[in-house]
Amino acid sequence: MPTTDTPPPPVFPVRPLPAADRPATRSRASITRLVLEELRRSAPGRAARGLTGPTRLDDAGIDETRFLDAVNRLEGRYQMRFHPDWLRGIRTADDLVECIAARMFDAADPDGAGDGPARAADAFPECAALEERLAGLAAAGLANPFLLANEEVHGRIARVAGREVVSFTSFDYLGLAGHPAVAEAAKRAIDRFGTSASASRMVGGNNSILEELDATLAAFTGCERAVVFPCGYGTNASVFGHLCGPDDLILYDELAHNSIQQGAAGSRAAKRPFRHNDHERLDGLLRDLRPRYRRVVVAIEGVYSMDGDYPDLPRFIEVKRRHDALLYVDEAHSIGTMGPDGRGICDFFGVDPAEGDLWMGTISKALGSGGGYLAGSERLIRWLGCTTPAFVFSTACSPPNAAAALEAIRVIGREPWRVTRLRERSEFFLKLALDAGLDTGTSGDTPVVPVILGSSARAMQVSQRLLERGVNARPILYPAVPERAARVRFFLTCEHTEEQIVHAVEELAAAVAET
Repeated sequence: MPTTDTPPPPVFPVRPLPAADRPATRSRASITRLVLEELRRSAPGRAARGLTGPTRLDDAGIDETRFLDAVNRLEGRYQMRFHPDWLRGIRTADDLVECIAARMFDAADPDGAGDGPARAADAFPECAALEERLAGLAAAGLANPFLLANEEVHGRIARVAGREVVSFTSFDYLGLAGHPAVAEAAKRAIDRFGTSASASRMVGGNNSILEELDATLAAFTGCERAVVFPCGYGTNASVFGHLCGPDDLILYDELAHNSIQQGAAGSRAAKRPFRHNDHERLDGLLRDLRPRYRRVVVAIEGVYSMDGDYPDLPRFIEVKRRHDALLYVDEAHSIGTMGPDGRGICDFFGVDPAEGDLWMGTISKALGSGGGYLAGSERLIRWLGCTTPAFVFSTACSPPNAAAALEAIRVIGREPWRVTRLRERSEFFLKLALDAGLDTGTSGDTPVVPVILGSSARAMQVSQRLLERGVNARPILYPAVPERAARVRFFLTCEHTEEQIVHAVEELAAAVAET
């Protein structure tokens, strides 16, 4: 998947600082300004202009749907989620302001903003909200769990804050990012073409390495044609709006990566999630909705990077065929990891890729480089490869990245043991974790193993203790996952040794027992 592992911007669900320790609160004005702005956007017609703090929302024509629309936008601006209980009894804009001030710990304009020259951050209450959460994190004795810097990386050993740790944070599933042949291919490409493509592929950024990578990806995935995009996230975010218009419908798995959800949201099509991996629910939705739309796209993933599970691909193909829908599969975490030869979820199930329609993937995970691709039928990919905005208007994948990915595919063919060992190491870690009584959710047959801990605070504590003991595995917190499903997530690679895995699980079990 694009960078399917990446959670939403971090929210640190720790208790707020005591009132005496908070910045001076002139935040009501900034909260009120933001709340009124979003409610007015939701109010119909002229009612928006007369909406003030005491105005009853129903008097302003804001029904439940319009109200929740405003709340959703406020969640995005504050990087928080409203608990449904908080919203009960809200009748006015002032009620909503009070809810945010009391529940979401928003700080006022910091440092007496307004007494001196205006600053850009003063216009964004979200900045103050983040600052207070960081302060609350420090007060709880926890380090910021995100943006941890690797100082060096050699295989699975990374240097973090001056000490060596065993890393379980990398998508380098097959150990190809540091493979000598892959690195040498990237260096040769720099000598031939420089470090950047310097233009989009349409108008001067194309080169022979990219064209060879297109053809090699098509052969590797078993598709008629493939085309390389500069970014996996951008591929998903761009292609749905290009494929679908106002007469179309996009149905996506509720746990689909943010890039799929954003791509759907940015299109003019109708869009709707369906229950995770539930092909029967999808069948029912299509039975009810399909006749209303010109075109329907069903979007799923080959491996879900939060849970380490995967769909029953043959069942989804049956459903999509029954209802004349298009099946779009994001293989960011399944290409290179699934199937006997690492060729993805079709290889795993023994399915002909022609049974689907669009196979999207990244070259930034198992292929040890950076970029994305689309694969499928000759005619469809030729059209998408000439017209999708993320392809047409973005600088092409760089020559060293393209050359690294091309050589990585060749290495997989020469060294098939990497795929086999990845599967063995993943199974070994999962078995040890289960034997230790850890909750790994629905993970299985993939190199992604979450350990579910039940709260964001506990996930942060366990992750921090692991790092102190030489194991780097990052926490996944609410709202990236439900609070009750907060976890520490492990990515296995073929380079992890059995000794490293045993040590990691022992330290993990100890850290869980201590929290």
